[in-house]
Amino acid sequence: MNIIQVGSYPLSADCIHGGVESSVYGLTQALVRAGHTIDVFDFPRIGGKDTSERMGLLTVHRYANLGKHNEDAMQRGKEIFRDIVALHPDVVHVHGTGELSGALYKAILNYGIPVILTVHGLLHKEKKQALCRKPSVKHLYQYIVQTRAEMTVLNCASRIIVDTPYVERMITQYQHKGRLTQLPKIHVIPQGINAAYYDLSCDSKSKTILSVGSISPRKGHLYTVKMFNSLRERGIKAKLRIIGSMANSKYFSILFNTIKQSPYCSDITLETNLSQADLFAAFKTAKLFVLHSQEESQGIVFAEAMATGMPVVATKVGGVPDVVEDGKAGFMCDFGDTISMVEKVKCLLTDEKLWQSFSRHALKSALKYDWNKIATQICELYKEK
Repeated sequence: MNIIQVGSYPLSADCIHGGVESSVYGLTQALVRAGHTIDVFDFPRIGGKDTSERMGLLTVHRYANLGKHNEDAMQRGKEIFRDIVALHPDVVHVHGTGELSGALYKAILNYGIPVILTVHGLLHKEKKQALCRKPSVKHLYQYIVQTRAEMTVLNCASRIIVDTPYVERMITQYQHKGRLTQLPKIHVIPQGINAAYYDLSCDSKSKTILSVGSISPRKGHLYTVKMFNSLRERGIKAKLRIIGSMANSKYFSILFNTIKQSPYCSDITLETNLSQADLFAAFKTAKLFVLHSQEESQGIVFAEAMATGMPVVATKVGGVPDVVEDGKAGFMCDFGDTISMVEKVKCLLTDEKLWQSFSRHALKSALKYDWNKIATQICELYKEK
C-alpha cells in the first residue's frame, strides 16, 4: 500500500521527543518493515527547512514554520494538503486533534481520499487542567482554541483510533454532553514501543527510582521529588533520576531549585534531552519506575518500563490503569497523594519477593505493545473503505 502518515516525526531516531513523535516513528518503521511505501509529512517546525528525504520505502517531508509561534504552522496547511493529494495515496493516517492536523484531516476527507485519525491525548482535558493549575490569558486562549479544534475534527471524523478504553469513554461522554453531534467509529488500539526495550533488563539490585516524562506540570515531577524526600526521611536508601524533554522552562527552573533545596539533593539527578542510547542505559540501571502524572491518555513510557521488567508506581489517572494493572504490574495512587506513593514505592524497594512477582507480570503485560503486531491491526483498518 501507499500510505501517508501526517504528524510530528523526529529529526533523529537518536533523540525522540514526546509520545506523538514516538508513535508516528514506531508505526512508520513497522509499516516499512512490512513492505509498504510510506510518506511522512512532519508538522512545520520553527527554524526548520522545507526538505524531502527518501530512505528506501520511506520518504520524510518537512516544512518550515515561517512564523514565531506554533500556531503559525497553519500557514503551511494548503501547501501540505496539495503535496499529499499529489501523491495519490491509498490511505492517509492523521495523528492528533490540534488545529493543523484537524484542518488537514477535514480537507483530505472532503477530497475523497480514505483517511483515519488517531487521537493522541485529549486536548480539551489537558488544556482545561493547565488553565485550572495556573489561570492566565494564555492558558484560557489555548483552552478555547484547542478545544474548538478538537471538537471540530471529532464532529466530522468517520473513523478514529484511540489508545485506551479511557479515551473511548471520554469521547463518548463528549457526545452525551452535547459537545459532539455524532460519534465516530472508534477503534481501541494501543500505541506501541520501540522493540529495543524488550531486549533491555532493569537492575533488580539497584536502588534507583527512574522517572521519565517531559519537564512540564502535567508530569508531576514536583510531587515525585516530594515523595522521594519523604521516602528518604523514613530511612529508605534510594536514588531518584528524572529524565525528560524540555517542555516548560519555567517549570524546569522551579523543579531544579526544589531539588537543589532538598536535603537529599545529592541523590537526585535531573537530565533533559538525552539521546536514545543514554535513555536505554538509564532503564538498565534502575529498579523501579515512578511517574506522578496529572493526565495521560495511555503513557507509552509505562509500557517501555514494563518491557524491561520494571514495576511501576503511577497515578490512577486517564488511561494509566488500562496499561499498568494495579497490584500486579505496579501500584496506583491518587494524583497529589504523595503519602500513598511513598508507601507503595517503599514496598517495592524493600520486598524482593513482591518486586519479582510484579516484574514478571510487567514483562508479560508489555508484550501487547509490540509495534509489529499493532501495525498489522492498523493495516486492517487502512483496507476498510
